[in-house]
Amino acid sequence: MWRRGRQVASPRVFPNVTAPLLSGREENNPVSDSRSLTTDRRGFVGAVASMGAGWALGADTRAQQSASASDAWLDQLRGKHRQLFDVPEPEGGTALRHLRNYLDAWRTAFGVGERDVSVVVTLYARTTPLGLQDAMWEKYQLGAALSLTDPTTNAPLVRNWFAHPKPGDPVADGEPGTSMETLQQRGVVFALCNNALTRWAARLAKSGMGGGVAADVHADLVAHALPGVVIVPDVLVAMTKAHERGFAYVRS
Repeated sequence: MWRRGRQVASPRVFPNVTAPLLSGREENNPVSDSRSLTTDRRGFVGAVASMGAGWALGADTRAQQSASASDAWLDQLRGKHRQLFDVPEPEGGTALRHLRNYLDAWRTAFGVGERDVSVVVTLYARTTPLGLQDAMWEKYQLGAALSLTDPTTNAPLVRNWFAHPKPGDPVADGEPGTSMETLQQRGVVFALCNNALTRWAARLAKSGMGGGVAADVHADLVAHALPGVVIVPDVLVAMTKAHERGFAYVRS
């Protein structure tokens, strides 16, 4: 029992908010404290580690409602082998390497292809920015929020190298096969928590990032989710629903 994607694409409503999948490809800081979301399963920058992933000040409740009821995205995942990866921390893209290895092992060691393996990855807390396009990383200084430095510029990262790393990027071993976009092509679904997005939006707006109120910042983030990323109302509920559909759980 559990306890506790590069171009701009307009999200479509499932009614879960989701961006269409492309084939090919504060005070001073916003993010949730993953400790409040999981149990024994495993200035701006300083506030990142201390934020809760809960609903922020009731901000943008209309967006919460629009991301509400449908589980159609989850019901479409019908692989015989089903796994949910709970990923609240970026950790240099370690979870992406685990995902690649997981799919590779099924294929090479057991002769099981992606068609028979369904994988869901939850993004919330400090992994919330992983579900957003480069434009949001630059506009809202998300690399600074996560204390990530681009070695080519020696400045805070302003692009989502987890989604589409460049050669030599120090993320997930720097291998193209570990990018979010490549993993999506193999059937992996990334579920982005709307509660966490709302929390980030409130803190970004409070810190003056983007020059808008929280509701406007939230709408901006939602509109610039990576193609194929599914925005779910609450990641914990998504975990429960996945569990009810036979998904095993692992904290990565």
